[in-house]
Amino acid sequence: MTKRPLLPGGPVAPRLMALAAFVAAIGTAAPARAIPAFARKYQTSCQTCHIMFPKLNAFGEAFRLRGYRMPGETAAVVKVPQIPLGAPAYKQLWPKAIWPGELPSAVPLAVVVKMGDVNSSTLNGDGTVTTIHNDFQFPQELNVFGAGTLGDHVSFYGEITFGNNPDGSVDVALEHADMGFDSPFGPEDALHIRMGEFNPNLIDGFSETQISTDSAIDSVFNYNPVGVNGGTGLGADGVTPQPISLPTLVQGIEAYGILHHHALWVAGLANGASATAGDTTGRFDGNNAKDVWARFDYKIGGMGFDGYTTKGPSVEPWQDNSLRLGAFVYRGDGNGIDFPGTDPLGNAIAIQDSHYLRTGLFVSGFIGNLNVFGVYMHGTDTLNLFQQGAGASYSAITPGYDAWFTQADYLIYPWLQGTFRYETVRPGDRSVPDVRTAVASGSALIRANVKLIVEYMRDLQEGRNHSLDAVVRFGF
Repeated sequence: MTKRPLLPGGPVAPRLMALAAFVAAIGTAAPARAIPAFARKYQTSCQTCHIMFPKLNAFGEAFRLRGYRMPGETAAVVKVPQIPLGAPAYKQLWPKAIWPGELPSAVPLAVVVKMGDVNSSTLNGDGTVTTIHNDFQFPQELNVFGAGTLGDHVSFYGEITFGNNPDGSVDVALEHADMGFDSPFGPEDALHIRMGEFNPNLIDGFSETQISTDSAIDSVFNYNPVGVNGGTGLGADGVTPQPISLPTLVQGIEAYGILHHHALWVAGLANGASATAGDTTGRFDGNNAKDVWARFDYKIGGMGFDGYTTKGPSVEPWQDNSLRLGAFVYRGDGNGIDFPGTDPLGNAIAIQDSHYLRTGLFVSGFIGNLNVFGVYMHGTDTLNLFQQGAGASYSAITPGYDAWFTQADYLIYPWLQGTFRYETVRPGDRSVPDVRTAVASGSALIRANVKLIVEYMRDLQEGRNHSLDAVVRFGF
């Protein structure tokens, strides 16, 4: 994903990061995963799978988990047929024949453009306030997506992002590139495997590519746990090498599956903390260790994770009266990856996050037009502090931090939604106050594929940090 600049320092900066990080990121936030290419393939509206894009409804969630295939999909459902690569009878001749595949009959590309009018006030580390009025960021980003299926059991997803900078330069990033093997054997949907760079299902339901607000949930994803006394606040995206809070993107392999319609299991293995600047080993990972994660969710009521449903025809597609409960864990090893730091006397030191562990709970409930969901996460880090120089010394600390948020989305009309979110972090450095922020947002579909967002965000610790922004997204 696009990196966010580190905010100005100073004694008050750590507790002000929650809103300031958003202000810094308003022009570089990751895009929505809305894929108009799927609407073309099935000749259906975006609302078949989305409540208020990019947020998925229960049917859209099943479509995503099943490798971009409709629940109960038949050849008649696909309005733009695939091009067969070999006769179906070749399956019976394997291994004496090549197993047939498919190609999309048209290049499965889609484009999403984001434009914003930014208004913000940010308290700097030196006590001054930076104010921005009506900064027209037209556009902020342009995203090119490619996604689809290659036969019955293979799927793919890719995304390239072009981000505009104030100096006129353009950042180009490969944000997603993964291939999936869907139900390659065994019961339908019991096993899916994918590899590449992707959003892990570890963060299913609260990823920034699946929520309705323009701002990501920084309390969970943007905390920097590395510091002399433990982490002090948000702003991990500005640190090099990049530490681990909870990753939004990974490079790795993940397996997941659906059991008895209403249970979802996830397990994965991926690169951990990033390589240091100037690393000449040629590796993407900062060391040879790999991070691992697992998740298990159970859904009570509503549509199953695989699209199985007992809903009656009178229920609206955005409604899914249900309760989803989940637990997750993420573990990694950052030995040998030096983060620069300074001790209380001003001496330069190196810090290694030799072991990090994240455990959390996820809850999501749908009642009619209301969806309330949230996460509680606890993190622990084993930080090794190295004093450089002739009198080199070493010490270790094991700070912990807590982060949680709750968000409520209410669909006023099928085209109009209101959202409120509260999020907080209790930093690892207990001498630093908690970070608390609030987000209030309204989203309106001007057309099925054109969305307007008006969003207000405020730092509840430091009221001089706030923003009011208007964002337009459209896809085709």
